[in-house]
Amino acid sequence: MNGRGRLRLILHMARMELRLARRGLVIWTGVLVGVVALYLGLFESIQDPVMVEALKAMPESLLKAFSFTPAMIADVNSYYGVYIMGYLVLLATIYGLMQAGGSVAREPDLGAVEFLYTRPVTRRQVMVAKIAAFVVCAVALWVAILAVSTLVGWAVAGDAYDLGRQRWTHLAGFCATLAAGGAGFALAPFFPRAQTAISAGVGVGLTSFVLHALSQVADRLRPIGYVSLQRYTALDQAAAGDPDVGGLLVLTAVFLVGALAGTMILQRKDFA
Repeated sequence: MNGRGRLRLILHMARMELRLARRGLVIWTGVLVGVVALYLGLFESIQDPVMVEALKAMPESLLKAFSFTPAMIADVNSYYGVYIMGYLVLLATIYGLMQAGGSVAREPDLGAVEFLYTRPVTRRQVMVAKIAAFVVCAVALWVAILAVSTLVGWAVAGDAYDLGRQRWTHLAGFCATLAAGGAGFALAPFFPRAQTAISAGVGVGLTSFVLHALSQVADRLRPIGYVSLQRYTALDQAAAGDPDVGGLLVLTAVFLVGALAGTMILQRKDFA
């Protein structure tokens, strides 16, 4: 098969993967844009003096862990770009881990291995198609979040909602989702069932979030944040218009290395 034929084959498999991923993408997109509409729509209510005083009475370490300080909620860009986006990144990384891991572990679970992982369709071509479909899903997810957040942000805060700064926070979230997908692709070949890969994805996503939260509680715990995806999104910097470019490159590298590692492991895996 020539190069053009292989490309057509990969594109066909990617379209099949997108059809299989469509339902999950619609559900997760609905959940995330719902979170945006609900919490960003409450921005004016959060400014109530009673709410601010209540926050001041809470332990400072706890507020830092969840990025919910009085100063953070005083500005719509910080409120959305750090506090709300923190939970969006949590949900999006769980989606990335579940989608990537489930797409690979699904084949042996359904008994489709013998059909897919034989010539003229190589395992590498199958993985390329799955990776391409995952990237398209991640792009669609974050474009939808950006569109809804822009509409709601302008509705509740007008010109105070800085789209230029929020583009960076969404880019950080997108890169974190890619990195989660890379981890999912690397782990999936070790799981014989899609449900196991999905459960592992939820666990890894929540662990990353908890480690990041703990790293913000005290200086002595800060080093554990370096093994979390949230550390490299640096949402506070992105929301201020000064993104951590190095962190975004790290997240991109995690995606690329994870996808490559998953491909190499899958090529050597014995399904007999």
